[in-house]
Amino acid sequence: MVAAIDANGDAVEGVQEFVKHMDLTYPVGLEDETTPTYAAFTDANFKGANPFPVDIVVGRDGLIKYIYREYDPDGLTAAVEAALADEG
Repeated sequence: MVAAIDANGDAVEGVQEFVKHMDLTYPVGLEDETTPTYAAFTDANFKGANPFPVDIVVGRDGLIKYIYREYDPDGLTAAVEAALADEG
C-alpha cells in the first residue's frame, strides 16, 4: 500500500493509525508528490487529477498485478493472495 503524503506530512500519522488496525502481513509505503516513483506512476497511468484511494499490488517479480481506483476489499484481498501464492 502506498499513500501520498500531504504538504504538512499529516498522512503519515493517519496511515499509521489505519494500518495498526488492519492486521497486514505486507509492507506499507508512503510517498509524496516529489518522488520519482509517484511521478512515474501518475504520468504513466493517470492524466490530470489523481483520485485516491488507489490500490496497487506489485508481484514478487516487480510487476503490477492489480490496480483499482477505489476501495475494493474483496478484489484487493484476492490480488494480494494471488501475488503471495505466485512462485515467480
